[in-house]
Amino acid sequence: MTGIPSLRLRLSNKNFPSSVSRVVSPKTLLWYVVVLTTAQLIVERHVVAQTPVVLAPASVGASSLPTLKAEVQEVPLVLSVTDLKGKYVDGLTESDLTILDNNQEQTAITFFEHQTNLPLNVAILIDVSSSVAYRFATEQSTIKGFIRTIARPTDSVNVFAFNDHVQMISRVNNNWKAISKQTRKLKPRGNTAIYDAIVQAADFLQKDDRPSRRMIIVITDGEENNSAYSLDSSIAHALKAECTIYPVNISSATEYDNDAKEGQRVLKQLAKATGGSYFRSDAEGDVSGAFAKIRRELRSQYALAYKPSNIASASFHNIQVIARRKLLVRCRSGYYVR
Repeated sequence: MTGIPSLRLRLSNKNFPSSVSRVVSPKTLLWYVVVLTTAQLIVERHVVAQTPVVLAPASVGASSLPTLKAEVQEVPLVLSVTDLKGKYVDGLTESDLTILDNNQEQTAITFFEHQTNLPLNVAILIDVSSSVAYRFATEQSTIKGFIRTIARPTDSVNVFAFNDHVQMISRVNNNWKAISKQTRKLKPRGNTAIYDAIVQAADFLQKDDRPSRRMIIVITDGEENNSAYSLDSSIAHALKAECTIYPVNISSATEYDNDAKEGQRVLKQLAKATGGSYFRSDAEGDVSGAFAKIRRELRSQYALAYKPSNIASASFHNIQVIARRKLLVRCRSGYYVR
């Protein structure tokens, strides 16, 4: 301790008048330092222990917005349940369903509703590329009628057109004449950017964070040839936005044309990954039958939510819902966690 000088302190309290000076020895000074340091560590540890830990979001791109935050810990699902003949099944309860999240059974169901009245948040994507020109007039004539039959005051329906690029045509708000006028103006031309259209629609629907059933209805021949995004990335955007995709294939050449066959494969994959259904127009290109099936499905859906027990186990979670009695359940294939 020979290298430490004495420290002169002026103490001012009851025991020592302000004019009295005291000299603190190096040994006493060292004891004060140890005590104060120990007290500081105890306080800091107590504060840390009382402060909840919030997981920081992973680094993602500007357009890759995960749908489930680790601190939220609730997964919403919309289910369509059919028998082996394709008939929609009513009357199931939550005990009839088994939810597997990354192959782990989940039991903490927080919400369950049959024939759900959750509002619809819909993007209708109309292919206006040159490859659909021969069917476009028939397609136009049924779109307005379909929108009028599904849109309620609580629903949000938006119409987009796409070829090389994607553009919004109209927001639906009882403006039927305007919608008819805008769709009549559309002229088929250019290439087909299906994946880009799905990404833009999914990102658009995600901006409205009210509880709803988000869905994308894409009317196309499926012959993708001009997107900046890939099939996988378009599916990822749809899953992150919790969107269900309903493709309506208007191609009449799926039996013999290779491009049409590939288009059919792509559209079926989009539907399967997001929990939607794949439909086809009739031989004349009329899509009214497909629209009627979509309406029937929307009236028969179940909605539920659960708290996953394994939220931190991976960034992407696969979901499977199994029903009793060999019923078929369709829902989105998974969700992203940050």
